[in-house]
Amino acid sequence: MAFAGMLNEENIKAAVQACQAPGTFDFRSFFAQVGLIDSSEADRRKVFAVLDRDKSGYIEEEELKIYKSEGLGLVAFSQVRLGFHSPQRSAKDKKMAFAGLNDADVKAALDGCAAADSFDYKKFFKACGLAAKSADEVKKAFATIDQDNSGFIEEEELKLFLQNFSAGARALTDKETKTFLAAGDSDGDGKIGVDEFASLVKA
Repeated sequence: MAFAGMLNEENIKAAVQACQAPGTFDFRSFFAQVGLIDSSEADRRKVFAVLDRDKSGYIEEEELKIYKSEGLGLVAFSQVRLGFHSPQRSAKDKKMAFAGLNDADVKAALDGCAAADSFDYKKFFKACGLAAKSADEVKKAFATIDQDNSGFIEEEELKLFLQNFSAGARALTDKETKTFLAAGDSDGDGKIGVDEFASLVKA
């Protein structure tokens, strides 16, 4: 779960169950039930960072839809800010945090793996242009994909890898995710560190 270590899983399940019926979601009650209101500012910032997939400093409607599908029940409101945002980027700034990537190249790369089980990380990194970027730019890409700021890209984050490039992109299949992880996890710890990611991009 993307919020492991920040919010209690049982509290999340209970909160989601309480708003299953259409029209019953209340964000104040939901935040209280999952423990977000009583959490530390640091944990709230971590939760915000996970939800803010494009690192725009805002949680937009498309990002909320993604997390609804993951069982968090965050629906029926958009442009949410949990009391803080990044002032250097406006809400209208939809450009991905992958600095320097061409929108047309990203679209072509996503179109090339639109079908289930068609994702090939080497082809994708080359097609989107990331393979040709500098080490610093690759590190920025890593930081964006590392949604929980753990310093590693875990399997759940890899599953949603394509959605870092476009919020409407599909999730990777279990087969694609495991293949991707195996290719990048050179030390066998079950996750991908920044150096492993850099090697994967340049492979």
